[in-house]
Amino acid sequence: MKNSLKYFFLILVVVICSSCAEKEESDDAEPTTFLEGTWKKACSQSSSERYSEYIMVYKNTSRNYYANEYSDSACSTAYRTLRYTYTLAVGSEATMADGSTTATKVTLTSVGVYATAKADASVSDSNNNSYCSATDWAKDVEKDITSKATEDTCLEMDDAMGTVYKDVLKIKGTDLWWGVGTSDKDSEGYYTVIEDSGYDKQ
Repeated sequence: MKNSLKYFFLILVVVICSSCAEKEESDDAEPTTFLEGTWKKACSQSSSERYSEYIMVYKNTSRNYYANEYSDSACSTAYRTLRYTYTLAVGSEATMADGSTTATKVTLTSVGVYATAKADASVSDSNNNSYCSATDWAKDVEKDITSKATEDTCLEMDDAMGTVYKDVLKIKGTDLWWGVGTSDKDSEGYYTVIEDSGYDKQ
């Protein structure tokens, strides 16, 4: 009888510990969204001297947007990388102006901006020009430029950190569609027409 009780309590302890471990694991897991993953836009000319490749990475409730600058048209010689961070909130489905197309409402809030010099030339140019008011740029070292992003020596961003952006997104195959910036907006401020963003799921 004593042995039976001993084994009963041993099994009970194992079951309780197992339940606690499962609960802890589930508590740590953050919610995912239909956008989860990496989206990439093909290399294209972004200025008279630079070419860029754009990448968006959605994970749980965040988005990292990378603007990778290159010195060549094949986007093989890296020059600089800019990383923009956002928090993401996914809302409800919305019907577009055509009355039949639907897309998902999303809200993005800007959080920070970071820059990385990817070549010796980038380091030299950045230090000589006091890019983003800094003269200590080093190759492959990411620098937080959030507080300088709106300055004319930096990115000259129009919007300050904490700005909220509303959009509508839809996945068609491996293509990401989003709101047309010139389209009318609904009563909540979301676009009512969508178009192919040029980003493809990787």
